[in-house]
Amino acid sequence: MPDPVGQTLLLLDADTLAGWRRPAPSLAQLHHAVLHLERNRPGDQVAVIADPALKWNLVGEEQGRFEADIVARLITCAPAGAIDGTHGFILAVADRAKAQGHTVLAVSDRALPGVPLARLRCDDIGRWTIEEAGTVDAARAKQAGAGKRAPRRRRSG
Repeated sequence: MPDPVGQTLLLLDADTLAGWRRPAPSLAQLHHAVLHLERNRPGDQVAVIADPALKWNLVGEEQGRFEADIVARLITCAPAGAIDGTHGFILAVADRAKAQGHTVLAVSDRALPGVPLARLRCDDIGRWTIEEAGTVDAARAKQAGAGKRAPRRRRSG
């Protein structure tokens, strides 16, 4: 077994994957995406972190499967009262992993300061991938755009 120190930890925001381009989240879509991402990145550790409220946004039969995923440790829910909620919990996991010598890469729809975010893609036949080449470190992206002003729109007539 390879030494986990120095390994990449891929942090997946379950809410982002389950709700990707859907009117309502789908646990089946989350499972499908995680399976593909694990197969595409076999040397990486994968952690799926969810907001506990995701359960109540799933259709009835998926709610029981969500609970089973928690028991099987396929999904970790942010604890109640986590500072800054689920994204704060994801950031705390990332900080701890970095302190242990891991490289951290996240897939989320929300900026995580100091954590590179990968771009998520799903092709026409349903294969999920992430693009690392275009990763965005949220803190650097925010700093780069801090001094720029949005262009002004001309008033019409």
